[in-house]
Amino acid sequence: MLEIKLTGNVGKSRLVKAVGKSPVLNISLATNRKMGDREFTDWTSVKVWGERAEKLAKYVAKGTKLLVTGRPEAKAYKAADGTAKAELVVHAAEIEFISGKANSDPEQSDAEEAELALANA
Repeated sequence: MLEIKLTGNVGKSRLVKAVGKSPVLNISLATNRKMGDREFTDWTSVKVWGERAEKLAKYVAKGTKLLVTGRPEAKAYKAADGTAKAELVVHAAEIEFISGKANSDPEQSDAEEAELALANA
């Protein structure tokens, strides 16, 4: 089995619920890399499926730092202007919150709450 691990910050997230299909949470994850003195940002599409997607959707927001483990898939497509493009999609098997925003309950952070929700999915 091929598996990939990514650590990065959420750019966008959107829950899609198609009639008769499993819900999917689409997340764009920014990861940084260095080459010499230059730093680059790579964007990866992350997909979370089913009940986990619905539970996770309310906790994932722009700037949330995640560790994602999952199955990579390369996708080729044509952009609106007709140029060939490719993207890396990771179908998440595990998601860990590395940082979270404080909520009204000082005893439990959003990240901890989200981890509990995922554990019960």
